[in-house]
Amino acid sequence: MCGIAGLFLRDGAVADGGAERLVREMVERIGYRGPIDRGFLQDGSGSIGMCRLSIIDVAGGHQPIFNEDSSVAVILNGQIYNYLELMAELKEKGHRFRTQSDTEVLVHLYEQEGEAMLSRLNGMFAIAIFDLARRSILLARDRLGVKPVYWAQRADRTVFASELKALLCDAGQPASPDPESIAEFLTLGYIRAPRTPFREIGKLRPGHLLRIDRNGAKEVRWWRIDPRAEHPSYQASCERLRELIDDAVFLRLRSDVPVGTLLSGGLDSSAVTAAHARRNPGPGIQAFTIGYENALFDEVPYAKLVAESVHAEHHVETVRADEAIRLLPLLAWHLDEPSGDSAIVSTYQISRLAASRLRVVLSGVGGDEMFGGYPRYFEGTPAEHVYRRLPRGMRRSLLAPLLGLVSDSWGWRARLNEREQPDRMLWQSSVFDPDHAARLAGRATASVSFAPEYANAAGADAVDRLMLVDLQSYLSDDILHITDRMSMAVSLEVREPLLDHRLIDFAASLPSSYKVDQRRRLWKRCFKDAMAPWLPRPIVERPKSGFGGPVRSWMERGLEAAALRLLADSSAVRRGLLDGAQLRRYLEDRASYDSIRRGARMWNLLSLELWSRIFLDGRGERPSFAL
Repeated sequence: MCGIAGLFLRDGAVADGGAERLVREMVERIGYRGPIDRGFLQDGSGSIGMCRLSIIDVAGGHQPIFNEDSSVAVILNGQIYNYLELMAELKEKGHRFRTQSDTEVLVHLYEQEGEAMLSRLNGMFAIAIFDLARRSILLARDRLGVKPVYWAQRADRTVFASELKALLCDAGQPASPDPESIAEFLTLGYIRAPRTPFREIGKLRPGHLLRIDRNGAKEVRWWRIDPRAEHPSYQASCERLRELIDDAVFLRLRSDVPVGTLLSGGLDSSAVTAAHARRNPGPGIQAFTIGYENALFDEVPYAKLVAESVHAEHHVETVRADEAIRLLPLLAWHLDEPSGDSAIVSTYQISRLAASRLRVVLSGVGGDEMFGGYPRYFEGTPAEHVYRRLPRGMRRSLLAPLLGLVSDSWGWRARLNEREQPDRMLWQSSVFDPDHAARLAGRATASVSFAPEYANAAGADAVDRLMLVDLQSYLSDDILHITDRMSMAVSLEVREPLLDHRLIDFAASLPSSYKVDQRRRLWKRCFKDAMAPWLPRPIVERPKSGFGGPVRSWMERGLEAAALRLLADSSAVRRGLLDGAQLRRYLEDRASYDSIRRGARMWNLLSLELWSRIFLDGRGERPSFAL
């Protein structure tokens, strides 16, 4: 795992020493991503650089890596898991390798196939290929966006880096807040690519590439989900799924350093841990688990059950409320963008625990979005089906207000059932509803919508379309974002076997009834049955539990008081991110204290406030203040 950065001047201008110094400064700002090695190249109009964590060919894999005549150079953040097969194929075609690194495969495959090479890769990656002969850079991001790429274009240059804060090293880089992105964050708790919090800086979208040359930069999509037209029986599908997971884990165990697993105790991480143990030829694998003081959120007993069943060496640490609160400014700096996901704390602490012993771990990220792991994939309870069949006028004028008097939750569900997809999914997923978020951000109207992602999923049935929306948004821009930042903050590589593109295509090809049983309200049906032979029965049958923290408990133990102190003198208000009057109205509304979403909303507001202080007031410098 690494961090990459680069600069390319437009109109044939030749880079001077200032360009290389800037790239070096960008790399150093994100040096924790790869503390073991550094590499740089400047030639003509371009300069590229990287910091390396050194996982494969530790001694010989120094980057940039060149082709035979040094006309093409490559830097890589990530891993190419099928590099051995590709290397053997390229050697047969006459290519000469100087290293045993997966990175070198890229430069020869580019010579052989050009941009089409990307479809041959099984991996997680952000790649920059500097074609010195053509005076161009090819920048590419993996299919689902496991590895990040930020970029910006000005009149004289295009710059890119693994993290947003690196781009802020350029004193000439404009960075003005984007009101649309801020409203989207307040609604969803994250910002979808290609947007970032800044108008002038973008995120390369998952499955896209960027062609950079003297004329500027052009973004092109290189990958779409490719569901096969086969429809095997349910039993055959379960068996095939088990085979694919086994092989995906096998490929991700390719490493010149030991590999462990992150074990939450949930179904997905337990499945990956079991597959890892089955493929591990040596002594027990190392598994890492985070617990909570709040028993309602603590999954340690389930994790212990799995660890014992596979004879893993199990390491456990408990997240304390005071430490969670203390860490938040540092985590906000590492994140680059405001994050409404309280899993940042648990993800950071489990990564830190693992990094104290290893450089590489496997994770169970991705199973929910592919195999139907969220309640929003159900079409509703029997009562909701009856409610939706009643006359609309009766529902809106009589029933919805009455249900709202009974409880906030009933009233919210009644209003939710008045909406059609994908609008219903948007409101179901919202922290602040879109209209409220727009008012808080000082916007006249709400503009947040899942319509683009829903349109991209045309052709799938109603339930699969919702999963594909999550795959294109929540997975890429929330879960994978925080997984990358929190693990890289402690120089840990996290590999996600369940995001193998073969698994993605296979899951998309299955009937949604294999994944979600609407009648019996069973989620991840095929996944559970496929994993049953590998896992203890309580793991397969247990209710779903997320990886987020006990935010309400943290609020009661000092986090809300800290948030209110910061918001009383709000940088976000001074900078125009929040409307001061709307913010005061919300904070002073005692009814909101009883809302089931009060904790999540306060977390969102605090996250935005921390981001404003660090990235607007401090232009991305590491924070020195505490909560």
